[in-house]
Amino acid sequence: MFSIQEIKLGNFKAIRLVNENTQEYIEILTDFGAGINDLVVRNSEGNMASVIDGYQSEYEIIHDHHTAYKGCKLSPYPNRIPDGKYEFEGKSYQLVINDLPTNNSLHALLHNRPFEIVGQSANEAGAMLKLRYVYKGTDLGYPFPYELLLTYTMDGSGIKFHTQIQNTGSETLPLGDGWHPYFQFEDLDQIDLEMGPAKRLSSNVGNTLSNEHGFEEESSLAGKALDDCFEVHENGEYQVFLRDQKQGIEIEICQESEVGRYKYFQIYTPPSRKSIAVEPVTCPPNAFNTGHGLIKLEPKQEVSMTFGIKYKLLNN
Repeated sequence: MFSIQEIKLGNFKAIRLVNENTQEYIEILTDFGAGINDLVVRNSEGNMASVIDGYQSEYEIIHDHHTAYKGCKLSPYPNRIPDGKYEFEGKSYQLVINDLPTNNSLHALLHNRPFEIVGQSANEAGAMLKLRYVYKGTDLGYPFPYELLLTYTMDGSGIKFHTQIQNTGSETLPLGDGWHPYFQFEDLDQIDLEMGPAKRLSSNVGNTLSNEHGFEEESSLAGKALDDCFEVHENGEYQVFLRDQKQGIEIEICQESEVGRYKYFQIYTPPSRKSIAVEPVTCPPNAFNTGHGLIKLEPKQEVSMTFGIKYKLLNN
């Protein structure tokens, strides 16, 4: 049996989709960026383990968010636009600079917005939460209205995150989409990473750009730093695996990797070495200027994409 629970982090509301049989749950910060704020699963010893690094209090949300953007929805573009400037269909635009040290516009417009709950249900098979944000085109540098509908589902196989976007304006709009979950561990140096074939497009930490990334087979993250963007080679479902031998847990991040969906992903290892961000995205950084992976959405046109998180015990 599954259930839905509401909790409060100070003045911010969050919703949990709960597997009552195992007490495992996914927590969504509905009042702040629709963020993936926690995932609690059972480890190999039968204890509950939190594998998502999220916010634990209202103070953390307010004071720490702009250093990490934990869990949030990245819309209408992921990652950075240098100097916040871009051109689209012959017009120039200036976005708000929210990453002052680098003078970038970072992680778009909705990462800290409250979302409206428009549906929820739970039964023996699973639980579902549906959120909506109606963007009216009023923010500096992005005068393109659209509607964003997010559906979170949890069942015995894991969690799926479905995104649907409709252009509600009268002009073609530029679009990118993504998510920003951080997976937390006691020590990242004890975690193994494995992922399918992909091309490393960029690296902010000096890793070699190549069609091979070095994690085609399971490999330890010990001593390795990543702040890299990858492009998936083949269309279809793509998997990234994180394996924690100490907790006995395997986490699988799976994404639709077709063009116009999550054909790309960013991986970032923070200096703390306590977490790793695995970010499904529809385009690399700065796609509004390069056009690489950019979605051009016509009036009334819709686009949708899905990624998921699965988890299991390593001895299963």
